[in-house]
Amino acid sequence: MSASVSPVTATTARATGLVAALRRQPRGVLTAGGLLLVAALGALDFATPPNLSFLIFYIGPVLFLVWFVGRGAALLATALAASVWTYEDVLSAGAHGSTGFAIWSVATRFGFFVLFVEVVVRLKAALERSHRAEQREMEREVEIAQAVQLRLFPQTAPSASGLDCHGLCRPVRGVAGDYYDFLQLGPGKLGIAVGDVAGKGISAALLMASLQASLRSYASVSRDGMAAVTREMNGQLFALTEPTRFATLFWGIYDERRRTLTYVDAGHDPPFLLRMAFGGSPAAVRNATGVERLRLGGLPLGAFPGSEYQETEVNLQAGDVIAIYTDGITEATNAAEEEFGEERLERLLRENSNRSAAELCRVVLESVDGFRADQVQHDDMTLVIARVLPAG
Repeated sequence: MSASVSPVTATTARATGLVAALRRQPRGVLTAGGLLLVAALGALDFATPPNLSFLIFYIGPVLFLVWFVGRGAALLATALAASVWTYEDVLSAGAHGSTGFAIWSVATRFGFFVLFVEVVVRLKAALERSHRAEQREMEREVEIAQAVQLRLFPQTAPSASGLDCHGLCRPVRGVAGDYYDFLQLGPGKLGIAVGDVAGKGISAALLMASLQASLRSYASVSRDGMAAVTREMNGQLFALTEPTRFATLFWGIYDERRRTLTYVDAGHDPPFLLRMAFGGSPAAVRNATGVERLRLGGLPLGAFPGSEYQETEVNLQAGDVIAIYTDGITEATNAAEEEFGEERLERLLRENSNRSAAELCRVVLESVDGFRADQVQHDDMTLVIARVLPAG
């Protein structure tokens, strides 16, 4: 799930993009551009009265070259600037009353610029060393967080004899704001949960861990029903987070004896329920393909205080398949900025509905990767498949 972007963040992103674009340019192009700017400043300097100083403006192209090209290009620009000053101040008749003073002035400016180049070169090297050290430290922290988060995801397939379940999560930044879990809630009852926290990275992962802990804690002890548990989680999340921090959550409890799924959808993308035999529930929205969407529930967690939630029960039959996903899958884009979309996902699920849960997860992720091709993954992707097995 993507969080809203502030104006400051957007401006920073544009500046970062501009710097990245400049770094991708050939060194020759950047050098030529910097030298042309020095020449243009020299022409303007020569056209203006001698008492009007352009010294500070020459710093711009020199700084540009030393930062994006290197010491050599910056010194070349400095030499070009010194040539302009020499022509204007020393060789041009009447520019100064004293030739000796003019030569001393040019030499002083040239020495200042050489010193300036050396200072900037050393400063840039120090900043790059600091950045590399911070990057290595951040990578170590992400690796630790990733190892911890991997332990939070289910380590083994759930022990529900009537259900074939499989889940996977692919983070976009090493750690995920997405979440899935299988909860053993007593004999013959299995909880299935998929959540999506607004944002990405470590902050979203921390909130995801809190969400998982809350659900496990409340679901295992509460006797007030799933809607009440979801309401408590919403209140807790709202009290502990900023208004822009919220999470969507779909969770359900599968009753093996009754072959039912009781669920609450807290603002999450409605899962698909593929019916192998028609029937179903009036609470689900059905179309002519035998695919239903499990829509009923309430608002995202942490968005508003006092939100109410509705729990719904659906009857299941052997062969039925439930697919719970996060929007990182449906909103994956290709080079033409076309989204993978719900229709494509539904068609893919129907065409492969006879596969096992693990195989179906693999097929979906491979299809999304093929659709994206060489485009960058922009959001965490999570998918849980649950297939109802024949009795016995």
